[in-house]
Amino acid sequence: MTTRQARGSAILILSALGYGALMAGAPLVAFAAAESARDDQAALSDLLSIIDDVSALATRTRLNADFVPGILTVLHGEELVALGVQSVWEALALVPGVQIARNNNGALRVFIRGLQHGNGNIKLLLNAVAMNNAYSGYANILSIPVEQVQRIEVIRGPGSAVYGEFAFAGVVNIVTRQDGNRIHLRVGSGDAQGAGSVFSMQDTARDLRLSLNVAGWETEGSQVMAGTDRLYALGLGALSRAPGPVGNAEGNRLAVFTLDHGDFSLLAQYNRSRNGPFFGAFNVLPAATDSPDAVLTEQTLIQLRQGFALAETLGGELKFSWWQFEGDWREDALPPGTPYPLPFGRIYPDGVSVRNAVSTSRWETALGLNWSGWKNHRWRFDLSATQDQIDNAWWSFNGDLSTLQPVPVPRCYTGAQNFIDEDAGRSILSLAVQDEYRFNESLDLTASLRYDRYSDVDDNFSPRLAAVWRLSEKHLFKAQYARAFFPPSLLQIYGNPSSPIASTASDAEAIATTELGYILRSGDTVARLTLFHSQVKNLIVIENSRYLNRGRARLQGAESEWEQQLGADWKLAANLSYTDALDEETNSPLAGSAKWLGNLSLLYRPHPDLMLTGHWRAVGERLRAAGDFRQALAGTNHLALTLNWFDAGIAGLTFRAGIRNLLGETIKSPAPVNTYRDDYPLLEERTWWVQLSYQFR
Repeated sequence: MTTRQARGSAILILSALGYGALMAGAPLVAFAAAESARDDQAALSDLLSIIDDVSALATRTRLNADFVPGILTVLHGEELVALGVQSVWEALALVPGVQIARNNNGALRVFIRGLQHGNGNIKLLLNAVAMNNAYSGYANILSIPVEQVQRIEVIRGPGSAVYGEFAFAGVVNIVTRQDGNRIHLRVGSGDAQGAGSVFSMQDTARDLRLSLNVAGWETEGSQVMAGTDRLYALGLGALSRAPGPVGNAEGNRLAVFTLDHGDFSLLAQYNRSRNGPFFGAFNVLPAATDSPDAVLTEQTLIQLRQGFALAETLGGELKFSWWQFEGDWREDALPPGTPYPLPFGRIYPDGVSVRNAVSTSRWETALGLNWSGWKNHRWRFDLSATQDQIDNAWWSFNGDLSTLQPVPVPRCYTGAQNFIDEDAGRSILSLAVQDEYRFNESLDLTASLRYDRYSDVDDNFSPRLAAVWRLSEKHLFKAQYARAFFPPSLLQIYGNPSSPIASTASDAEAIATTELGYILRSGDTVARLTLFHSQVKNLIVIENSRYLNRGRARLQGAESEWEQQLGADWKLAANLSYTDALDEETNSPLAGSAKWLGNLSLLYRPHPDLMLTGHWRAVGERLRAAGDFRQALAGTNHLALTLNWFDAGIAGLTFRAGIRNLLGETIKSPAPVNTYRDDYPLLEERTWWVQLSYQFR
């Protein structure tokens, strides 16, 4: 049995287990349905209220989100769906200081406070479990539909003191729905279609809970046209397919199974993402296709957790986790008649076809302890041992690697000719200590220190010192200093320098950030203001297809938020952020960073069963890097309107419909210099969607 077949069988078994348990436990389902009905009504009321969020993300101990160290934002799934947000990726754009984009391969990118070099510098968690893979630092969970999400928790700023590697610019935790019983169906522009369901059951007498969350969606993509590509910059425009349509088809699958019995829990997660070639691996426009077969990534996780209490003041948990990541990239990368290597290589009459594949695994054992034996102190100790390993890797193209002479059938390359060392791996030993100290009734201090020892890069210390001062019930002040790191991925360290698709970097990126925050909570109003300053060194950049440690950067700015309940039927939420991101090596802006970002959301309930929402997203002009003499990429305004009809003729049935990009603006992501002169267009038209969801009651 192959790995993929085994994984598919495991997911079917888990699904059958969940379904069988649900069918066998009708009284339990009825109890869960009653609870779900109450929760659903509460969630509807909360859409128009100011909520005191509780999160364990910042410290691993549950605290009010405004009282935790650092800057934490919580996005609620019900409100995101009401606003017409489709995916976690789009939801993150609602967070102050967060900018979203795509790269040339169509991969989703999230940049926090102007730091723009991939989302490997953000720790991505799914149900509090890290999903970043060691191969590239990437995780493919951003496309999860928000209909399947309970909430999204976002830390802006360093998080390595708690979460270690990759928690460089921020931490994002996606919490999927695990309560209630519901289904949804969705259709929209671009032949988009999707469906999802959540089934759960619980027995409080036996302290047992099961849940199964599954979803999938496909789209042929919106109709967008790419401008001139890299071939034009090389004087080979006559051979190019550009200008032309972009192959932006996509498809995704999600399955999350949870079993909780007493202090024991089992978590199984699977996510698969596919997409078309978009703008091409070499920034040369591929042939358009409505089949999302160019990029395939799959992630699977199984975690066993056992909680325990050794004394009244001492408890903890022991976790065993296994991850697997698989990636498969294939593309007709260059059109017929193109020279390779560009621009003066041998002519390939049939074009150049490239494919590479990789599979990695990770094993981790982690022990966490909580101790409150000292008065006014709450200690947290974490110890973990991790092993990352490349299990399989190969690549192919229709040429002889020694002579670069075209061949009629693509050849597979491994061993010394592979794009990465096939035996690459690393071990990590981590120790973290944290003390939450209640100095007095108004002042809390948090001190954290984490040590990570790597087998292949330098050891790292990540400190954090934070203070939360409650001046009064209305006024709160926060301050934090924290450092974080981003270790080079396995690809960046063990890439074959002689391969045309990879090379090497060696040093970990480092960031040190100081933050000051003020929060006002008064009745139906919440306002927040954050000032930040960051120094970054050893940035890993790509130059001439090589990964290099180069440069320093300085990030500074301000983020403001305002949430207001306007009577019983109106709610307004707004934020505005300013970021000054400077490349100190070139004394120029970090490429693609926007100084200004803003959001304005309005929710109105004219009738108990109706809600109208509007959302306006403003992105300022994106700046260019040194040596890029194009004008700044113009800012955009994205306006979306959504109608929500609750109990639409049947109790528990909700009808939603919406229009996105109401102004019909051209939405683009910035492209590097000498690639696509007019950048990467993502959307050029209004789009629509319709959704039906049913909550079993």
